[in-house]
Amino acid sequence: MTIDNFKILTDRLELRPHRPDDVDFMVELNSDPEITRYVPDGPIDAAQASKLIASIRSQFLDRSIGRFVVIEKQTRKKLGWCGLKWIEDIQEIDLGYRFMKSAWGKGYAREAAQACLDYGFNTLKFEKIIAQIMPANTASVALAKRLGMKEVNRVIEDGEEFLVFEIRSTLKIQNPP
Repeated sequence: MTIDNFKILTDRLELRPHRPDDVDFMVELNSDPEITRYVPDGPIDAAQASKLIASIRSQFLDRSIGRFVVIEKQTRKKLGWCGLKWIEDIQEIDLGYRFMKSAWGKGYAREAAQACLDYGFNTLKFEKIIAQIMPANTASVALAKRLGMKEVNRVIEDGEEFLVFEIRSTLKIQNPP
């Protein structure tokens, strides 16, 4: 399977790796201050979006993970992104998501995030996945808890406080007697 035909499918959604033609969508998604108020990176332009997409694609090619574009199957509308990424500084796999306001409150984030967790645990055999969330982002905190994640730490990164949630694989290797 190649990067351009990889998909994760749910009842309502298709998750696929970013493509170079997603630049305008990424700019739009990251230009709304209400969408980006709980993320440290803020608005991006087309050049930054192109560089970000190249980085996301590189991580997929290296590790089979990435932030995937979330598409509603019925309408083919791009709703946001969701996925896993490797954070080198802390040596962890991180779950993240960001959705257009029109997709809020419809269960898309939960459906996409659960699919990404399932992919991480069942296909890639990760033992643990974390999510770093600003405390004021109550919707994301609630989603992490609904996904079965537990708060395990608080950290300061670039002057911002983040709650660290984690979930561990239920797939345990049994040692023979």
